[in-house]
Amino acid sequence: MTLKTPELGSDFYYNIPETTEGIIRYLPGGYHPAIIGDILGESPQRKYRLMHKLGWVSSATVWLAQTTDETEAFVSVKITTADGDNDAQFLQQIEILQKTTKTQPDSSSSHIQTLLDHFKLHGPNGIHTVIVTEVVVPILPLLSKKPPAWRKAAAYGLVKGMVQLHANRIVHGDWHLGSIGIAMPQLANQDPTDVMLELSPHDATIVLTRTPSDQTSSLPAYLLSPCDLAAYYQMIASQDPPQMKVCDFSSGALETCAPETVFTRVFERIDNPALSPPADIWALGIYQIITDSALFYNMGMRDLPFHMSRIAGRIPPQWEKWSASLFDYNIAQIDTEEWWDSHWKTLREGCENDEDTAALVQLLRAVLVLDPKERPTAAQIANDPWFQSVSVENITLT
Repeated sequence: MTLKTPELGSDFYYNIPETTEGIIRYLPGGYHPAIIGDILGESPQRKYRLMHKLGWVSSATVWLAQTTDETEAFVSVKITTADGDNDAQFLQQIEILQKTTKTQPDSSSSHIQTLLDHFKLHGPNGIHTVIVTEVVVPILPLLSKKPPAWRKAAAYGLVKGMVQLHANRIVHGDWHLGSIGIAMPQLANQDPTDVMLELSPHDATIVLTRTPSDQTSSLPAYLLSPCDLAAYYQMIASQDPPQMKVCDFSSGALETCAPETVFTRVFERIDNPALSPPADIWALGIYQIITDSALFYNMGMRDLPFHMSRIAGRIPPQWEKWSASLFDYNIAQIDTEEWWDSHWKTLREGCENDEDTAALVQLLRAVLVLDPKERPTAAQIANDPWFQSVSVENITLT
């Protein structure tokens, strides 16, 4: 079945809001038409009842669910599309989560999202992979509300997550804050009735086609806007230190590409260069956590080398023969100190004081170098003096 774009207003009685996934993805090979109350699972002992929408990406919808056993534990359920295009990606994600969960089964001490279950779901649109994990809340909606001590604690958890990945010989390769979340173990202490009442109400748009024959089983009965999980986290966990979790292993964030990746893609025209741990270090995200802004935004691949050079101040020898011919700048004319001076105020707003800011700048300048061989390891960053003040007992989190 081919569905026309609903914004044209000719196929459906109600306009589909921008706060939901696109209705045109509900067709064979696309999204599974899940609705609230659906019970999923292959094992009779492990079933999951969908309770609310958490979000979606182009390759999956994500749901808040409850186990149907006596614990009524809240979990996250990701239902992938059935087209098979992302099967390798999701298989890799399952393998990574299996490995890290096995090596560090205590979810409270792990900085990688805990895998609870996975199975296949046969639906009207095909066969879907379902991944069940602990619930995490995205960090990005919380940053603007958090004080410097909380942000530093979050940055430290971020580094510990990378230490854990690299210790398992796993290179993330697309590290960005959209791949990072915060665990919500506090959910286990909440009455399920209170949780459902406090989460944002179910905001549903009925899916009703103008032509009856188009109302097939490929379509859900309605589309649901995601609940505001970040607001609920603020309600029940704002006094607690952030327990950071790496929760996604997708690919494609241009803004966090390491310089060596950009160099290979721009200069040597190799689309998928091999990745190594230093590529993750460049993309670590401490700057964004502290400032709530990205180092690079809305830039093309060919523009990145110049802006990376501004931050680092010098380029690796292998870049030198390309800089003059491909870019209208001279590395000797780049004023790196001016760049750091101009960003001091932004960094200072996310730090405790001037001394704290100076220590952060020193750490960032060690991380943001163009030559991957010169970057510190994740373990070295975790032991950096800037993190010495991170303590669950003495940080102010509100």
